[in-house]
Amino acid sequence: MLVFTAAWTAGGAVSSTAGGVPETPTAGAPGDADPGDVRGDGGVLAAGLATGDATTGAGGVLTTAAGYTLTPVGIVYPWREPTEVAFTVTGSDDAPVTRFDTPSDGSGVMDVAVLRRDVAGYQRLRATQGPDGVWRAPVRFPGQGVWRLYAGFTPTGGPHLDLGADLHVPGTYGAFTFPAENRAGLCGGSDQQVRLDGALVPGGESRLFATVGRDGTPVTDLEPVDGGAFGRMTAVRQGDLARFPVRPEITGAAATDRSGPGVAFAVSVPAPGSYRLFLDYRSGGVLRSCEFTLPTAPGS
Repeated sequence: MLVFTAAWTAGGAVSSTAGGVPETPTAGAPGDADPGDVRGDGGVLAAGLATGDATTGAGGVLTTAAGYTLTPVGIVYPWREPTEVAFTVTGSDDAPVTRFDTPSDGSGVMDVAVLRRDVAGYQRLRATQGPDGVWRAPVRFPGQGVWRLYAGFTPTGGPHLDLGADLHVPGTYGAFTFPAENRAGLCGGSDQQVRLDGALVPGGESRLFATVGRDGTPVTDLEPVDGGAFGRMTAVRQGDLARFPVRPEITGAAATDRSGPGVAFAVSVPAPGSYRLFLDYRSGGVLRSCEFTLPTAPGS
C-alpha cells in the first residue's frame, strides 16, 4: 500500500459545478456576457507554436502539423443532449491514419478532450476508432458556445502531436468568468475538497501538489487511474487554449494500491500567463474532477 502523509490544508474553498459550465446563465451571474465574445478563429493565435513541440509543449493550438490533420466529421452539436463527437486524423495522403503507438503510461492511444472557449467545462472523452478510420466519443455539452476539440496521439512512425479544432453548440452564449487565482474547491459537487499548492514558473519545471480532504480529515483511499498514477492533470493556457501535459511523479501503482492525501505533479509552461488546471482522481470507486486557476509566479 502506498500512502502519502502530506498534511491537509483547509481554507480558500469555493464550490463549483462539475465541468465549470453553468447550464442556464442567470442575470447578474458570471455566465452573463455579450454573445459576440465568442471567437471562431480556430485558436491559431501563435503560428510559431509547433503542436507537440519539445521546446514549448503547447498542444491543441493547430489543426494541422507535421503533415497530419484533425478533421471533425461534424462541427455542430446539440446542447445538453447525449451525442457523439466524430473525427478523423488524416496524413499527407488525405487518408485516415489507422496505426497509432500505445503510450507506456496506459492512458490510451488517443487523448481526447473538449473545452469551451472561455476555458470552462473541460471533459476528457473516451474515443474508439471504427473500421472506417473515424474516431467516435460519447459526450454531452453542458453549455452553448464554441468548444475546442483536442486530440493527442502518436502515429506509428511519426511524431507525438496534440491537434485541435473548433466545434459549435448553437444558442445564447454567456462567457463564464474565473477568479485570477483559485487553489481550492469541492470536486464535482462531492464532499471532498482539494487544495493545489506550488507555483507555476515559466521556462522551467514546476512542482504542484494536490491535497485531498473531507471535513478537515485527510483522504487516504486514492485509487490509481491511468498508468498507475493517483491522479491526472492537464493545464490549459487562457487566451490561445494551448494545453500542456502535467506529469504525475508516481506511476506504476497496482490496482490494489491506495494513496493520499497528496498527489505530486510536474509541469513545464513556456511563458507567463494565467492557466486553468483540471484534475481527475478516484476515491471510493468514484472518479472526481476539480478545476483551478493559477497565474505564473510574479517576477518569474
